[in-house]
Amino acid sequence: MKKYRDSLKQYGCCFLLGPFFMIIEACGEFILPFLNANMIDRGAAAGDISYILKNGLYMMLAAVVMLAGGVFGAYFAINGSSRLAADLREKTFAKIQTFSFSNIDDFSTGSLITRITNDVTQIQNFTQTLLRGCFRSPVMLIGAVGMSFALSPELAAVICVVIPFLALAIIWMIRTASPRYTQMQASLDGLNNRINETITNERVIKSFVREEYEKEKFSHINEQLMEKSIAALKMMILLQPISALAVNVTTLAVVWIAGRRIMVGSMEIGTLTAFITYLSQILTALNFLANIVLQGTRAAASDRRIMEILEAEVDLTDSQGKKKEQEVERGEIEFCHVSMRYFKKNRENVLEDVNLHILPGQFVGIVGSTGSGKSTLVSLILRLYDVDRGAVLVDGTDVRDYSLKRLRDKAAVVLQKNTLFSGTIAENLQWGNEKAGREEMDWACRISCADEFIRSFPDGYETELEQGGANLSGGQRQRLCIARALMKHPRILILDDSTSAVDTATDAKIRKSLERELPGVTKLIIAQRISSVMEADQIIVLENGRIADTGTHQELMKRCAPYREIYFSQKEE
Repeated sequence: MKKYRDSLKQYGCCFLLGPFFMIIEACGEFILPFLNANMIDRGAAAGDISYILKNGLYMMLAAVVMLAGGVFGAYFAINGSSRLAADLREKTFAKIQTFSFSNIDDFSTGSLITRITNDVTQIQNFTQTLLRGCFRSPVMLIGAVGMSFALSPELAAVICVVIPFLALAIIWMIRTASPRYTQMQASLDGLNNRINETITNERVIKSFVREEYEKEKFSHINEQLMEKSIAALKMMILLQPISALAVNVTTLAVVWIAGRRIMVGSMEIGTLTAFITYLSQILTALNFLANIVLQGTRAAASDRRIMEILEAEVDLTDSQGKKKEQEVERGEIEFCHVSMRYFKKNRENVLEDVNLHILPGQFVGIVGSTGSGKSTLVSLILRLYDVDRGAVLVDGTDVRDYSLKRLRDKAAVVLQKNTLFSGTIAENLQWGNEKAGREEMDWACRISCADEFIRSFPDGYETELEQGGANLSGGQRQRLCIARALMKHPRILILDDSTSAVDTATDAKIRKSLERELPGVTKLIIAQRISSVMEADQIIVLENGRIADTGTHQELMKRCAPYREIYFSQKEE
């Protein structure tokens, strides 16, 4: 309940007034039949019009009070549950934003979407039902049972015989439904994962004409969700007929017993009418309570899934930072006997005993075969992952001692996957600097050669981009991402194969601009093309997670066989 405590305090009036008004409505539920019975037995039987009118007025007033109680009770229940859900959704989203890459790897994208939407909605629905019925139903149940015994203890005994059987049936349904709801939500995760992957990669699917294959795959997952949903929800379907059976059986027994008493004159018709109404109210209250518990079972499954996010241990935090106020000023980088693996149960490291020293302002190239650990190496500088052994130092300080914000504010990275967001080009560039003006955008786009195509757009910087920048070419996306990174004015700039989609002439132009405009910035460029790093102050050659050699192009050509192999293979092409 800790995660709900703040919301309960903030919106306490909703959680108090909602049940209060529902109790008022419930009180009217068992008062009305009593007044109606008196009208029939005393007023109608004796022909006393004044008595009938008086009780009719009381019934009208009770109905108005019940109406007001129901309306206000529903309003506060909806208001409170909606605000609780909004707060929970915000907390969950905020926690996801603190996740490191390794934390995100523990959850699929579809699962996170399901948890922050559908699972929170289940808790919202349960809270609303709870506020409307947690006190109303017990009050109605106790009141109706009390009035039943007051009218006829003999008939009330029939109800006491039926209630335990109905309660046992409800308990069985709840115990059966609980694990099925968990399975249903897991199947919903799988469906959302499939939808996310399919829509994101729609262009690839169409280019390979794989629409039918994707339809079949989606159909299979959809059927699994349908089967799990039916298995879970049929417990709720059973609730209504079982309750109806209990009502009908009890009503028959009551009518049978009461009919004989009416015939001998020991019971009046109005009393029987009121008793049957109370019987219906008792079983309705039980039915509503059972529905609350069943919804609670589903909400509990959703709550556990949300708790997995909120209680997830974030492995990259500032809690151990010893120099949180320190800024990155020079951009000097040093790797000291660094080893790292993504999955801690794996025996083999992705990086093994890496030692490096990069001076401030140096232009450093990083090359190596696919899977050699190039991207992992630069991820450790930004502390997107933590090392298992050794240390990564920036300006002589372990990156684990920096504040994550201060470290990453002074470092800019353009990852292999170029991500742009829906909105204008200007809005995307301002991710690097929210207050940047046109002059600063021109500067960054000129260096990245993005100005060449931006000028060709009628709306320039106000050109609207589709999600992911889908209406741009690969090279255009890369150049915009480089410009966005430059807007941060970093001390360390990392380009992870971020010019692979541009031609060699543009690539060379970008590198020259970087050298000219950012002389004091440490620049690390991961490249597949040797031509992109030939002029680097230092080239790092990675092979199977280890440093094969470091040096200038001329030095590596003399003594590093893996580097020569890459160079000549590209020269032949």
